[in-house]
Order: sequence, then C-alpha cells, then structure tokens
Amino acid sequence: MARRETAQDAAQAKLRELISAELRPGDRLPNERELATRLAVSRATMREAIGQLVAAGVVSRTWGVGTFVLQPPVGVPVSLGDVIALRDKISAAGHRPDLHDASVRRVPCPADCAEALHCAPDSTVWRVDRLFAVDGVPAAWIRDHLPLAVSGHELDPSALVSIDLDLLEFLARATGMPVRRTDIEMAAVLAEGDAVDRLAVAAGHPLISAVQLGFGSENVPLFHGHILVRSDVLTLRITRHG
Repeated sequence: MARRETAQDAAQAKLRELISAELRPGDRLPNERELATRLAVSRATMREAIGQLVAAGVVSRTWGVGTFVLQPPVGVPVSLGDVIALRDKISAAGHRPDLHDASVRRVPCPADCAEALHCAPDSTVWRVDRLFAVDGVPAAWIRDHLPLAVSGHELDPSALVSIDLDLLEFLARATGMPVRRTDIEMAAVLAEGDAVDRLAVAAGHPLISAVQLGFGSENVPLFHGHILVRSDVLTLRITRHG
C-alpha cells in the first residue's frame, strides 16, 4: 500500500523548492517562524520538515546559530560490473561508508525469493536489512534474504549489523565459496512507504530499485536482495567491453 503524503512531506517538498530557487550552499535559511508563515504550515510541522532535511544532508543546523544550506552531494560512482562490496566501492571513491541502521532476523521466505533460493514457500530464511550512508547521507537501503544453510554450512549473519563485515566476505567465510556472479535487474521507481523515512527523502523522490541474486560455485544461490538507491548520492555505472 502506498504511503500517504503527510503534512511534513508536503512542507519538506515546499522547503526543498524554496532552497533550490532562492538559496545557495552556505546561505542561512530564514528562521523557523518566518518559514512556517511563508509556506503556510505550523511551526511544529516546519520544525519536522527541517529535521528531515538535516537527516537527508540538505541542510545543517547549529542551535543558537542557524540552519545553513549544504553543498549537494556529488554522486559517488559505483560500478555494477564488479562483484565487490558496496562498502569498499564507496571507500575506493574517496568517501566514508557508514551503516545508519541494520538488523538481522529469521522470517518466512517471501514468495519472490523462494524459487531463487531453492527454498520451499514460507520456509524460514535470514533477512538482513542494512541502510548504507555516504559521508553521513543515507544512500542505499538493502534487504537481503539468505538460506539458513548452504551446502551443509549453517549460516548466522548476525555480525552483518557492523560496517566492518560485508555480505560477500561473510558468505565466503561461512560457505567456503566466494560469490562468483550476481544477476541484477533495475528499474526507476518513486519513493514511498518505509523508503521515505529510511532514505530521508520526500514521497515521490526518484530512486533506483534493483533485485539482485548472488551465486557461488556451480551456480549455487547464496542470497536474494532488494536494493533502493538514492541516485543523487550514488551513481550506478555499467561498463561494457567490445
């Protein structure tokens, strides 16, 4: 079900438009009362909208000083042609990767990944949710599903809540086989539901959606993942050789 636009979403969209049209990086925003009056919203709603833009890396707020427009993030180039951890791709581009949120739990296998993982429908699998940030700005929300065991090796991905361990490293250690290949299908979507809050964007913000399936030796399926990417923070690159 699509997420309804809230008063905060509407105020945030109006504030983004004002910043884009009238302000530049380094400029200070008008005070909260003036903004609320100008955009015809309550001060409480405006306070929430400003907080959302702080979380999104659009503005910075210093109590007693003011709220200032930040330099827009430069899209960090990420190649899809290499089986390399997202964390390492961000670091290689000269930026700081972080995990803003992460969780690991057992859940019934979703219908769309049961066949891909060779699991019975509703059988128990691992769900790994991770929210990656680039230089503190939310960039990619990844939800992976893993079988409980692969080729006789039981999996426990609990340590993936740390940025110090990546999914590809974990699978290579736990199963004895590295991820040899990933198949990725991409689509352009608009932000809705949980993605709005997790990625700190307004409802309707353009995102890149991807479904990823990773394989080990002899095409053994290792994980099935759903990815939502802020293309204003990460730039996805595909290199083709002739």
